[in-house]
Amino acid sequence: MKPIFCVLLVIALISSCQSGNKEGAATSESNGIQVNLRKQVAINSENVAWETRAYQEEWDPTKTAFIVTDMWNEHWCESATQRVGELAPAMNATIAAARERGVTIIHAPSGTMEFYADAPQRAAAKAVAYHAAPEAFPINDWCYLDPDTESPLPIDDSDGGCDKPCSNGEPCEERTAWTRQTPEIDIAEGDFISDQGQEIFNIIQSRDIKNIVVMGVHLNMCVLGRPFAIRQMANLDKNVVLMRDMTDTMYNPEMPPYVGHFEGTELVVAHVERYWAPSMLSTDFTGQQAFAFQGAPATE
Repeated sequence: MKPIFCVLLVIALISSCQSGNKEGAATSESNGIQVNLRKQVAINSENVAWETRAYQEEWDPTKTAFIVTDMWNEHWCESATQRVGELAPAMNATIAAARERGVTIIHAPSGTMEFYADAPQRAAAKAVAYHAAPEAFPINDWCYLDPDTESPLPIDDSDGGCDKPCSNGEPCEERTAWTRQTPEIDIAEGDFISDQGQEIFNIIQSRDIKNIVVMGVHLNMCVLGRPFAIRQMANLDKNVVLMRDMTDTMYNPEMPPYVGHFEGTELVVAHVERYWAPSMLSTDFTGQQAFAFQGAPATE
């Protein structure tokens, strides 16, 4: 009986250990977040036909960063300012949900660092240890449209992209209207503030960030071109993703391709999904319905 008892005891102990290991793995997985991504894939060699593909990834929130791009307090185009005001509360809720899960939050309101000179979050960004970018990589340069990688943008923003006259009935004049990030988006303890490619690269490298979510305005300009935004991160071989319900474009429907403003934004989202990065919705972090501007047609 004793040998049988010993065998049974060993089996019980092994079973118990295996059960414990499974529970540990489940706990580890539960700390992650499953994100639903969308990209477009060329289905012929001429890149004239594209197929939308949806897929999922499991992310560690502590290895994920949000880069909040140019959500300024005011824009020279009044309708753009109004849409930022509409978007900002939903973006703030999304950022708060991500922050709660351990996501690194980087606020990047370009050209306003003087306003934040004494902010601890600005000091924190400057204090991160230097990490060298790849040799000869233009880490602080604007990333213009790359004809070797992408087609021309699907919208014509050569007029500046303002879609409505200003309140005086005249066309809005381009000027530097912004002085800070909109106060509708909280900058919390532990966040960072920077508009420098090198500083943001330092943060990403020092925290071993694997996943970078870019949000903000405007997609056809700053969200693609800033030295910390989509083109740059893609060129650095980072897993960069556009949060497509947390952005807007500068597009005037009186310019080609002569579609509505929000349809123009969808065209640029598709451009990003084809050439630069997949996209996702805020729903994966908030559990709530995706944000949509008033008057925007249903797209999801």
